[in-house]
Amino acid sequence: MLQEKLRSIEHHIYTCASCAFCTAICPISEQIGWESYGPRGRMHLLKLLIEKDVQPSDTVKERYYACTTCSRCEKVCQTDLPLVEIWEDVRSWLVEDKLGPLEPHKKIGASVEESHNTYREPASARNDWAKDINVELKRKGKIAFYVGCTSSYRMQQLAQDTMKILQALGEDVAVLGEDEWCCGSVLLRTGQRSQIKEIAAHNVEALKNTGAEIVVASCTGCFKTISGDYPVITGEELPFKMMHITQFLAQRIQEGKLKFKRAIHEKVTYHDPCHLGLHAGEYDAPRDILRAIPGVELIEMDFVREESRCCGAGGGMKAGMPDVAMGIGISRVDEAEETGAGILASCCPFCKTNLSQAIEASHKDLVQKDITALVVESMGLDI
Repeated sequence: MLQEKLRSIEHHIYTCASCAFCTAICPISEQIGWESYGPRGRMHLLKLLIEKDVQPSDTVKERYYACTTCSRCEKVCQTDLPLVEIWEDVRSWLVEDKLGPLEPHKKIGASVEESHNTYREPASARNDWAKDINVELKRKGKIAFYVGCTSSYRMQQLAQDTMKILQALGEDVAVLGEDEWCCGSVLLRTGQRSQIKEIAAHNVEALKNTGAEIVVASCTGCFKTISGDYPVITGEELPFKMMHITQFLAQRIQEGKLKFKRAIHEKVTYHDPCHLGLHAGEYDAPRDILRAIPGVELIEMDFVREESRCCGAGGGMKAGMPDVAMGIGISRVDEAEETGAGILASCCPFCKTNLSQAIEASHKDLVQKDITALVVESMGLDI
């Protein structure tokens, strides 16, 4: 099956010039070192597979799951190959052949199928994040807040901070509650596509029923999946405008609607999440917010924007190969420390998790904060 499927991308496989621009900037290559773990090696392996010099195996599977799908390889590809699409397609074909995914990914897929979230939590607890804040949760509104699995069940402060900000701005906000299903990002990245059409159709319809003109997500994975993948999956344009929370807040700052009350006298460096930056091309909004916060001094790392390094958590790496994910995270934290900043800011729950753990593991004095937490503090909403 895999080798037959590869015929559909045969032109891509033989277009690869083996120049190694991709391998030179790949975070996996940097951590593991073996040629077959890097993008050029994986492309060469596809040639061997299509020519049947190599047969599909667990070793082959490991090479294609050893990837964060950050897309740095794609950005430097001298022959303009859609490399992330290729990696995700190959993973899906490995799943069809029952070779993939990795065991931790299978558990996540089963959880989404059984409970519509990645943590096997009850749908009835989807709004529990709001219990400790004074907020009315509505099902209709001009803006819908798509909370996401991680913010709903594990990183509830992110959901609370997002809602506090939206409420302080006087926005008419709806949430889906039990009707919110996992966006499907992890399933897509790990090749588990069997549920994705149903998931996309359900979430689009549920969000449409809120009457919202704008849907806001504070998770970059949810944002990228809904804005970038859903239209391809459903074959239709979204019936609403999808925005990441940093895009929404930057717009409100520009309009003069978001005002800060407190100065935060800190040196801050910013990490670009791959799903927001490299995948969606949004680099300015988070930086515009940080520069607007009184007292903040933004200091850039060496590799930012289009050249930004991955945090290590994407593409199923955090669940499937945690040691490699941690190594990538530590490399990024080392780079952040070199700026002299005290705060490493980002705007993705997966970046927050891996970078926070990398800071702890490497005994750094840095503090990792989501941009929403800094906005809440400067708006005086943390009292």
